Amino acid sequence: MSLHNWRAREWKPAIRAAGIDPTRRIYDLRHTYATMSLAAGVSLFSLARRMGTSVDMIDRTYGHLAPDAEDYERALLDAYDAKTEAFGHGTGAERGE
Repeated sequence: MSLHNWRAREWKPAIRAAGIDPTRRIYDLRHTYATMSLAAGVSLFSLARRMGTSVDMIDRTYGHLAPDAEDYERALLDAYDAKTEAFGHGTGAERGE
């Protein structure tokens, strides 16, 4: 398979049909995917695994796009606490121990 032929026959017609700027490179999709994934709430760890890179690289490159990361993490922990309390599996700290 020739990458040049693929770009001319498949890539360029597809991005034109989608209404995307025809100067976009295939590699640009990687950045779009990362940006949209973080906006959707995908964790840095999951995104790094999916993209085949390190969490550190994802954090350095895209970390600024997750401004609500602390709120999201807090909500996850609060939901976990509520679930464990409902089943009587609270921690000693929750019981004042």
